Amino acid sequence: MANDVERNLRRAEDARAAIEFEDDPHRAALEDDPEHTEVSFKTWLAIFSMAASFGPAVGLGFTCVAAVVVQITNDLGNDADLAWVVGAWSLSTACSFSLGGPLSDVFGRRDLILGGQAVVMVGCIVGGVAKNVATLIASETVIGLGTGFVFVAYAGVPEMLPNKWRALGVGILEGGIMVPWGMVGVLLGAALLEYASWRWIFYLGIIVEGLALVGTALCYWPTSRPRGDFDKTRWQQFKEVDWIGLSLFTLGLATALVGLTWGGSPDHPWKSASSIVPIVVGVAVVALAFVYDFNFAKAPLFPAKLFRMWRGFVVLLIGLFISGMNFHAMSALFPQGSLFMFTTDSIQIGLISLPTNLISTIVGALVPICAHRIGHIKWLFAAGMAFQAIFMGASAATVNPNNRWAWTFVPAFGVPMFLMVTILGYAIASLHVPHSHLGVAMGLLGTFRSAGGAVGNAIFNTVFQDKFRTFSGEEITKAALASGLNAADLGAIIPGTIAHNLGVPHSLDGIEGMTPAIAETLRSAVRLAYGRAFQFVFYITIPFSVIALICSFWVEDPEPYMTNHVQSAMNNRVNEKVGLKDGLSQDGVEVENVERAREPNTIG
Repeated sequence: MANDVERNLRRAEDARAAIEFEDDPHRAALEDDPEHTEVSFKTWLAIFSMAASFGPAVGLGFTCVAAVVVQITNDLGNDADLAWVVGAWSLSTACSFSLGGPLSDVFGRRDLILGGQAVVMVGCIVGGVAKNVATLIASETVIGLGTGFVFVAYAGVPEMLPNKWRALGVGILEGGIMVPWGMVGVLLGAALLEYASWRWIFYLGIIVEGLALVGTALCYWPTSRPRGDFDKTRWQQFKEVDWIGLSLFTLGLATALVGLTWGGSPDHPWKSASSIVPIVVGVAVVALAFVYDFNFAKAPLFPAKLFRMWRGFVVLLIGLFISGMNFHAMSALFPQGSLFMFTTDSIQIGLISLPTNLISTIVGALVPICAHRIGHIKWLFAAGMAFQAIFMGASAATVNPNNRWAWTFVPAFGVPMFLMVTILGYAIASLHVPHSHLGVAMGLLGTFRSAGGAVGNAIFNTVFQDKFRTFSGEEITKAALASGLNAADLGAIIPGTIAHNLGVPHSLDGIEGMTPAIAETLRSAVRLAYGRAFQFVFYITIPFSVIALICSFWVEDPEPYMTNHVQSAMNNRVNEKVGLKDGLSQDGVEVENVERAREPNTIG
C-alpha cells in the first residue's frame, strides 16, 4: 500500500512538472513543437458539439430575442421593462463568466460546460412558457447564467488544439452562434413572429441545446484537474478555492450592472440614489476583490501577475470591453431603428439586417477559421477595431436624413467586427497567459465583453431615449403646426404620432383636422426625430472606439508562438478515473494517469 501511495505522489509530481512547463506558454510553444500533428475525430466531434450549444445560448437566446424584443414585450402587455429583457442576459452572463472560468481551472472544464448547457435548456423552457415580461426577464437571466458556463469552452477548445489552430477552434465555437442563427436571427425572429409564434425561438433552443448536451457528454473528456493537483481530494480543492475574492468580484459586478440597467428608467433616473448607489458600491466591491486577491489571498483566483501582462492580456480586456459596448447595444438598437425609421413589416426588418448578419458570419467564423493561414493575427485584430471605429462613426450619416440603403449597409461593416476581435482576442490571450490560469483569463475576457455590453446598453439606450424625447417634441410639434393642427392638441398628437408610426390603428383618431396626408407628414416627422437620436448615439461611439483602436496597437504579437504545441490534449475516457489498483491512494484521492493513452501522433 505504501508503494501505491508513493507511486501516486510521483504521478502528481510529474503532472505538476508538466503544468509548470506549460505555465511559461512561450517556452512551451517553442521547445515542444513537433514536426507533424493530427487531431482525432472524437476531438472534432467534441468541439462541434460544444459549438452547437452556443446557438441557443447566444444566437437564439440573446440576438434573436433582442431583434424582436419590442414586439414580444408588447405581446406580453408591458414594454416598460424592455431594457431589462436584454440587460438581464448581459448581466447574468457577465457574472457567470467570472465564476465559470476560475472554477474550471480547479475542477475541470467538462462538468461546468455540461452544467451550463443544462441551465440554458431550463432558461429556454421558462421563456417558452412565459406569460408576462417578468417571466421573460427571468428566462433571459437563466439563459445568461448558463451561457457564462458554456463559454468555458473558450478555454477548453484552444488548450486541446495545436497553438497554430487556436483561432480556428474558437472560430468554430463562434460559428455555432452565427450558423445559422446569427446569419438569419432578425429574419428568423420576424418570420416566427409573423407566421408562428416568438415562443418558437425558445422551443428551437431547447431542441438544439439538448442535442449539444448529449454530444458534449459523449465526446468531451478533458483532464479533470487542469492544475495537476491529483493528490488532493475534491473537498480539499473546494476548501482551497478563493471564495472571498470570487464572491466579492461577482457580487460587486452584479450590483454595479443592476445600477447601470436601472439607470435612466422612469423609476430610476440617473441622478437618483437608486441608480448611483449600486454603481458606486458595485465598483468599490470589485476593486476590493482585486485588492484582496493581489495582497492577501493564499491561492488567488485573480492573480496579480495576470494583470501585469499589459500587452498580452490587459489591453485585450480594455479592447473587448469597449467593442462589447458597441456591439451588444447595437444588436438591440439596430432592429429597433429599422422598425422606428423605415418599416413596421417584420419581414422587411429581417431583410434589412441580412448584410449585417452575412458580414458577421464572415468575420466571426470564416476569418478566424482561416486566421492561421492568413497570418498577421495582431494586425487582423487591429483592423477589426479600425473598421468598427470608422463605420460606426460613419453610420451617423445614414440617419439624418434617413437613408434605408445606407442604414442597411454602412453599420454592417462596423458592428460585426466585435465578433472577429473577440475570437482573435481569445486566441491571442491563450498564447500568452499561463495555462494554470487559462480559465481565469478566458473568463475575465468574457466578463469584460459582457459587462461592456451591459454598460453599452445602459449608456446608449439611455442617450437614445433622452434624445428622442427631445427631438420628437421638436419635430412633431413643428410638423403639426405647419399642417394647421391646433397647438392645444399637441398633448395627444405627439404620443399618437409615435404609436401611429409603429402601426397602432386609430392612434390619431379624434384629433381635429387630422387627414391621411397629415398623418403621413407626422410619420415622417417622428422618423426624422428617431434618425436624429440615432445619429447622436453613433457620434458618442467614436471616442470609445478610438480608445479600443489605440489599445489594439499595443497587443503583443502571438505569431512566433503559433506552433504545433498542444497544451492539454483530451484523455482517453478509460484513463480519466482509475481504481485503487491503478492509482487511487489509500485515503481515496483521485489520481489521473499522466501518461495519456492516445493514438500515435494524434491529439485526443
